[in-house]
Amino acid sequence: MILVPEISTVVILTPRTGTRALKRAIAQRYPEATLLYRHMEADGVPFGYDRWRKVGVCRNPVERLWSLYKYLDRFGLDWCAEHDETYTARMRDSVQVPFEWWLMHNDLPFTTPYDSAGLGRFFPAYACRHPLPENRKSQFMYLRPDLGTEIYPYSQIGRLFAELDVDPPRLNGTSAVNAPTLSSEAQEYVSRWFAWDLHYG
Repeated sequence: MILVPEISTVVILTPRTGTRALKRAIAQRYPEATLLYRHMEADGVPFGYDRWRKVGVCRNPVERLWSLYKYLDRFGLDWCAEHDETYTARMRDSVQVPFEWWLMHNDLPFTTPYDSAGLGRFFPAYACRHPLPENRKSQFMYLRPDLGTEIYPYSQIGRLFAELDVDPPRLNGTSAVNAPTLSSEAQEYVSRWFAWDLHYG
């Protein structure tokens, strides 16, 4: 969640929707912008700032989860080495199964402020109201259009960049290999958990 005072805008950073590049581009273009939370949902916007314009990107859920699955395979090794090693190792271990199994059975939240190493630490920048596994967390929970967030489909992300007057580079993108074909059971799972995402993404 980025607060951009110059344009009175809150940018919701849903994982694997181009947010790292967008975050850097906003920081360059708007030096007064503040990264308040990395992946906080729209219902966590602090009092006062909840009156500002809220924007966010919605991506096709299978594409987004496939991107996350591939991203986590090298998490903490090729990118995000600044994170706690216990956390990044748990994330990498979670994807050492076929994608469809991970999609339907993963129970490890990606966004959580709680210490993975058992040292009792708390990381407020990673706080969120709904620390669920991404394979069961609709992007609706991040974006909350019912609270006024403007939704940009991932295919139209360039329009958001233009409106924010930023030109992000492509960072930590994963390979362009398409997601495997899902079984009918997995397709039903996606339809059940991500009906809203399929409509907007």
